[in-house]
Amino acid sequence: MGLVEFPSFEGGLLEYFMRLRPEVLRVLQARSCLTCVLMLSAFSLQDAAAQTSNFEFRESLSFEDDPSSGFELPSETDAQPFEQEVEEGLQRPGARPPVPTVGQQLTGTSRSSRAPKFSERVEAVSRLSRPVGGGGIDDEGVFDGETVQDRPVGIQLGSLRLTPSFDAGLGWTDNAEQANGGTPDGFYEVDAAVGVVSDWERHELGLELRGSLRAFFNEPDNNQPVVTGRGNVRLDLGDLTVADVEGVYSFSREERSSAENEATTGRTNSVQEIGGRFSLSRQVSVVQLRGGIGVDRTVYGGQMSSSQPRDNTVFDATLRTSFDNGATFEPYLEGGFLVRKYDEDCSGDPSCFDRTSRGYFAKVGMSIDRGPKLRGEFGVGYRAEYLDDDRLDALQGFIFDGAFVWSPTRRDTVTVSGATSFAGTNISGASGSILYAGDVRYAHQFTQDLVGDVQLGYTYRTYQGVDIVEQEGTGSFGLVWAFSKDAALLSRYTFRAFESSTAGSNYTSSLIEAGLRIRR
Repeated sequence: MGLVEFPSFEGGLLEYFMRLRPEVLRVLQARSCLTCVLMLSAFSLQDAAAQTSNFEFRESLSFEDDPSSGFELPSETDAQPFEQEVEEGLQRPGARPPVPTVGQQLTGTSRSSRAPKFSERVEAVSRLSRPVGGGGIDDEGVFDGETVQDRPVGIQLGSLRLTPSFDAGLGWTDNAEQANGGTPDGFYEVDAAVGVVSDWERHELGLELRGSLRAFFNEPDNNQPVVTGRGNVRLDLGDLTVADVEGVYSFSREERSSAENEATTGRTNSVQEIGGRFSLSRQVSVVQLRGGIGVDRTVYGGQMSSSQPRDNTVFDATLRTSFDNGATFEPYLEGGFLVRKYDEDCSGDPSCFDRTSRGYFAKVGMSIDRGPKLRGEFGVGYRAEYLDDDRLDALQGFIFDGAFVWSPTRRDTVTVSGATSFAGTNISGASGSILYAGDVRYAHQFTQDLVGDVQLGYTYRTYQGVDIVEQEGTGSFGLVWAFSKDAALLSRYTFRAFESSTAGSNYTSSLIEAGLRIRR
């Protein structure tokens, strides 16, 4: 297909989503959006059949019958309150293994064979609302997309608790390469993880190690291995002072359709990301201060057609001021400085681009906390990176990020999320790329052991300095049935439509998978 002319980004994300190539939109709507609408309709019909009274949005946290609310207590086959014991004599654990931030979940899934679970999104938003000196936010009756019977209890080892899990399944896709002209293929997939959380009165430790592999039967070069490890330590230095130390590592492979991909044959290049952050929070009257320093390094391996490596490290320092006055809406200001250092320093080579940069970002936002019904935050701002090489434009643009969890009933939860990510590059003449990502997810509990969810997502990546724009729309729906206290059956259908201004890069793909999950 020929080059596509994309408009400027001044109109907003919604306008760009509506300006996707018409035939791509029609395919996406026919295969994904229509399916999602049907799922939503089925959820509503099921609610109408299960309840004798009219549907009303929840007005309180109480699980007692309220004649004015029009909502009845769940029956034995319906959802049980999430404060219930998941096993006789054992309460659901308060501490949980660390999860990726909302931004990491949105901007890091393009290369991952395992999309973040609905419960991970809910947990990430809850951690945004963590108070200084607090150990996290309880779910307070919010449905997190998990089945009840097989909720992980863990294995107690002294003051630590292990939460192992293992998924295995089979699937099929009509585009194994996830590229233009891709071929159909079947695959098997495994996902193993172990989390560690502390049961301490003060401080908190959380670790998780996860590995997954999607292996295709006909062409192993299309295999998608993903390894992640993350950990965090919270130190309660006082009632109003908290220190956090976080670390993360990930290994994955680039997509073939990406403009960054340099491998024309065989396996695509590997991508390793290593990061760490130290932050200190302090509550001063109604003002909460949080300062931090961080480092994020990206290393690429494999075939390199370019003579200039793109391995780089970003150092940053940030400061956030929020006003915790107990109101539903709480404003905040956040800003920081950063340095991006490439391993390649050019050493006087005139054909080499010195992409080392220095920059800043500033953001203003609002946090919302209405208990379990609506919680989250959203911020907008601007970020700029000024490169040392005068031949390259500054990498700069509008930024937004945030996420909300809305729980209209005890069996329904909606999440709305958005994030912005800046990335380096070695494409000739390009300063880097900016990725805007957003999605909407909805989960419904048919019964305590049967759960369904629907997801719609959109990403927009633009390269500054060159005329390259990439857009992607995704849609999926899945069902989970827990048939025992340790095991559940999983199924999911995913559709993806990718469009690029680079000729020959557009593609669509459909993927269906089913498997077994075991966790303790």
